[in-house]
Amino acid sequence: MAGRKANSAYMLMGQIFGKAGLFVSLMIYSRILDDGSFGKLLFAVAIGLIVIFLSDMGATILITRRIATGNPVNNTLSSAIILRTGLSILSVLAVMIAGWAAGYSSGQLVLILLVSTGFILDGFCETSFAAFRAGGHMVYEAVARAIHGALGIVLAVFAWKTGQGVFFAGGTYIIRVIPSVFFVYTVLRTRMGFGIKFSRKVFASVLPLLKAAVPLGLVGMFFVAGERLDSVFIKAELGDEAIAAYQQCIKILEVLILIVTPTLLPGALFAALCEAVQAGWGRARERIAWMTELFLVIAITLIIPLWAAEQHVLRIVWGSEFLRGVSPGELRSVFRIVLMTLPVAYIFHMFMAIIIAVERQKKAVPIVALSLGIEIILFLILIPLMGIAGAAISHLVLLLSVAVMLSWNLHMEYGPTGFVRGARRPVLASFPSFAVLLMQPFNPVENTAISMAAFIVVWLLFGGHKIIPSFHLSRPGSLRE
Repeated sequence: MAGRKANSAYMLMGQIFGKAGLFVSLMIYSRILDDGSFGKLLFAVAIGLIVIFLSDMGATILITRRIATGNPVNNTLSSAIILRTGLSILSVLAVMIAGWAAGYSSGQLVLILLVSTGFILDGFCETSFAAFRAGGHMVYEAVARAIHGALGIVLAVFAWKTGQGVFFAGGTYIIRVIPSVFFVYTVLRTRMGFGIKFSRKVFASVLPLLKAAVPLGLVGMFFVAGERLDSVFIKAELGDEAIAAYQQCIKILEVLILIVTPTLLPGALFAALCEAVQAGWGRARERIAWMTELFLVIAITLIIPLWAAEQHVLRIVWGSEFLRGVSPGELRSVFRIVLMTLPVAYIFHMFMAIIIAVERQKKAVPIVALSLGIEIILFLILIPLMGIAGAAISHLVLLLSVAVMLSWNLHMEYGPTGFVRGARRPVLASFPSFAVLLMQPFNPVENTAISMAAFIVVWLLFGGHKIIPSFHLSRPGSLRE
């Protein structure tokens, strides 16, 4: 069994390879598909991501905990696989019926079915990763994700060279995950002695597992819906081309979020956060302040170069047709709003981790549900008025409202969280940097260099160097301002 640092590194590498494969394949499809077809593919991907969550409902997190605390792998994993099978069938049926009722074309429904099937197969791998994570064997997860990502790129290149269309692109979501599924279950069988059980005891444990996972499942379901319903509203109001333009910006955001979750935050920092909570809220407050400052510094240093070279970035990533029928000004506004969503997303995930660390997951259910309702109302108002920029603003409000309400809930129950203390230095240091970015006095390279230098220098002058030694400290009590 590898140590915590090694397993965190394996998780990071696996996520990078897997996400990079998906991202690069989409870059290739953006160049070989017309705007409408590319929009249909991205819409199917958005719906498929909803399906993959509905087919799990938070059970994977729960069985990871159970296996780690000594529950037998065979029975625990078998009950999770049986639960996922039933939920997968129901989820696909629900999505297809909803799409048919909404009047989606037969081609769009076929794409949704292809992509959703691929994501369902990927979901069985995710469930099986629980055994790897609980047992400290995450190198196998990394290999499986690397296979998945690499094959996705190979299939996309094949589509490019042979002139394949959008249905082949949808079918690759199934083809590329099949070797990973075989690899994962071969490792489970040969290395961990796993064999799926269909005993009465296993079937009897499926419903209790679902009930236990419901709080996490509801939070995740509401949040995933909030992240993906934007495409549904854009499709209904603006069409497939607008989906393509909008999702190009969102896909870049998703890659940037990868740096914090599901890698750095759960892989390297969550255990220390839990230890700090157990030591008392004073220690937890120190850890939260440090994490807040770290995440905001990471976010700002990522935003600066992307903001300075926004259209160049979009053109390089998505090709010369990156506008997808949207005006340059509108796409620039959307991309900037999406970039400003990044620090909010980091803080949102941090507060969700804190809620889980203090075992108050149920508190998040009404908060996320209320925020989702607000987002849907904003979709209905802002998308007709502002186009895809309205969708970007609505998504920003979703993440911001959840983060604020979770923070307030923690403050009322435990006292100050440390967030304001952690945010103070990076926020103040960002003002001169964003002044340069907004004025854009020079070319993109010079603007990036000046903005980055201004942020780092001011942040260090304010005392930002004090958080740097914390990377080497394992005890939350060692953190000091």
